[in-house]
Parts: sequence; C-alpha cells; structure tokens
Amino acid sequence: MGRPVIAEAIKKFESVYALYRSDERRGIPMSVRERHEKALAEIRRQIRLAARNRGGKRLGELLLAEGVLDKGSLEQALAEQARQGSKKLLGEILIELGFVGPEAVRRAIEEQAAAEGPNSYVRP
Repeated sequence: MGRPVIAEAIKKFESVYALYRSDERRGIPMSVRERHEKALAEIRRQIRLAARNRGGKRLGELLLAEGVLDKGSLEQALAEQARQGSKKLLGEILIELGFVGPEAVRRAIEEQAAAEGPNSYVRP
C-alpha cells in the first residue's frame, strides 16, 4: 500500500515552494522561475485529482467549522481562486491572503483524510 497521495503531495509542495521562495529572494533567472512554477502546477494537479475522488467536507467547510475562518473571508478567497482561473489551491489562497495559517490548513486536510478512512488518499 502506498503513502497517502495528499500528504505526500503537500510535503512535496511545501518543499518546492520553500526552495522557490528562497531562490526568488536571491534573484533567479526566468528559466528557474518557470521550472519552479511548472513543478508547483503539477503538484497542484495531483492534489486536485486526489481530492476530486473523495467525498466528505470541503476544506473551506472544515475551516469554518473550526472557527478559524469566517464566511466572508472564505467567499473572498473563493472569488480570488475563480479570478485566477483555479491556478492555486484554496488553501494556498487562504494563506496568501492572511485569512488562515498553514497549520490550520494542514489540520483541516488531515481531518479530511481521517474522516474518510486510512485508504482514502492512497494510490491504487
């Protein structure tokens, strides 16, 4: 049995994103920036595919229920996601807008996985 796809993808995303930000602070050529963006886009695609096959509560619903996010902020983040053409995941947008922290998003994703059972995000 493989490792959970979502958890694996999140760790990879965080690693690539941290490297990207580190490189960006030092100044990077466009080719390196494009490579980072391409890697992040692929990881987002993997997360979306895995999430599409699950049921249960959505990330925004869980964050609302936890009380770490209000409905207005969620609606604003969803509008921003729609404006961007869904290029970024909702969790990313919520963090970037300062509505929630990364730990709140991680907890909500872990709650999704736990509620759906140990094999809900496992590769076939």
